[in-house]
Amino acid sequence: MNRPALKLRKFKMRGKGARLHKKSALAPQAAQGRRAAARTKALRTAPKGAWLWPAIGILVFVEIILLGGHAVRWAMTSPRFVLGEVKIVGHKILAPELLVKSAGLVSGANLFGMDIERIRIRIESNPWVRRTSIRKTPPNTLRIEIEEREPVALIDRKAGLAVDIEGVILGSLPETKGNCLPLLEGFSSKGVKPGEQLKKAGFGVAVAAASLFSGGPLGRRECLSVRAAGGGHFKIRALGGKVNLLVSEEQMASQAARFHAVAAKILKEKKQSAAPLHMDLTFPGRIVIRSVNQDGGLRG
Repeated sequence: MNRPALKLRKFKMRGKGARLHKKSALAPQAAQGRRAAARTKALRTAPKGAWLWPAIGILVFVEIILLGGHAVRWAMTSPRFVLGEVKIVGHKILAPELLVKSAGLVSGANLFGMDIERIRIRIESNPWVRRTSIRKTPPNTLRIEIEEREPVALIDRKAGLAVDIEGVILGSLPETKGNCLPLLEGFSSKGVKPGEQLKKAGFGVAVAAASLFSGGPLGRRECLSVRAAGGGHFKIRALGGKVNLLVSEEQMASQAARFHAVAAKILKEKKQSAAPLHMDLTFPGRIVIRSVNQDGGLRG
């Protein structure tokens, strides 16, 4: 059986389609031509002197820059801005004269010629200075505001070597009336310099113990000392060795509160005896008191 042959139709592109194709290909070129023509027309129709204002603006800007340069040179050379006064604010221990000297400030220096950052670094090189704020106040004043580190304890009573709460070694403590700082024993000053920070374990707890038990009856005549006793315990020596406390790191705040509540009464009774008192505060809720001349007897 013979099958009918397939018929193929051929479609020819007519002239109109070809013309449309050619038109679409030339569209971008035509758009560019129109834009160029519009720019040319705009330039031809622009009013005369339209370039003048931008040129004036550029000239004014250049003049401002030149005038600014002249003003800076005048300010840095004018005798009107010579340093005449230095105001030191916030100092309690450090002498203002010492701070001025350490800052490298000299008379006759120009206020605007001073490097504030360099002055700040010089002042903060002093271990007693925590931070500094410096401001120029024309025509001739420099204001320096400092925050001093506060000494909280001594690590060497003989040398008067003080430290702050962060363990920064401040150096020798200036002599002041009524000054009494606790001594932290076991934190030797050998090999350390002012400005360095103590890294020895137990420092923070020792500072806390000194702070909690200072004052009251124990701080009237002689400063106390704190020494680690091992096992999380600390020994506190007060009143020249007449009172000795044993406290523990755990619940130290409550031990201190319990001690201060009865300290005045206990010390009043002690006046009848010259023997040292040993108080153990490590027992919950009570104080065990032992007098040396009682052969280890306990009461409390």
